[in-house]
Amino acid sequence: MTVEKNSFTFGENKIDVFMKKIVFSLFILCMLAVGCDKGLSPITEVTGINGTISFENWPPPDSLLDLRIVAFRQFPPQNIVTDILSQQAITYPALGDSTRIPRNIQNFDFQFTLPPDTFRYVVVAQQYGPNILTDWLAAGQYVINPADSLPSTVIIKQGRLLKDVNINVDFHHLPIQPF
Repeated sequence: MTVEKNSFTFGENKIDVFMKKIVFSLFILCMLAVGCDKGLSPITEVTGINGTISFENWPPPDSLLDLRIVAFRQFPPQNIVTDILSQQAITYPALGDSTRIPRNIQNFDFQFTLPPDTFRYVVVAQQYGPNILTDWLAAGQYVINPADSLPSTVIIKQGRLLKDVNINVDFHHLPIQPF
């Protein structure tokens, strides 16, 4: 029996290369499965609106106790507090949230998570007095055409973020006061 000196090769044969490609492909597939649970869609889907509130002519601090964005399902709203409690309106920041819209700034960028629905009135509401049930004014409203005095409707679809829902607040020129 003779043993050939060249029977052992130091390079990779075709089977080894093929197996390494399969292992590498399985590794990549596992990483994709762990990292992307929704294929090529965005990792986080936000349903709601975002935009900028522009402020002018801030009032004295004693006449501005709270400031919130409120999205009403109906226009005109019946009563801001009743509509919020009956979920006909949703607030940003949410009730109980310690986040506040800052004061004495020119612009505030926001992202407001909302359920899929039609909102006929999106407004910046100002609490001007100590009675949380009655002391509210509309300080600014979302309108597509600034020359229009009526608010614009916002339609929210699941998994969609409606952008550029911008609101101008001029404390010296308030919009119509429905509540």
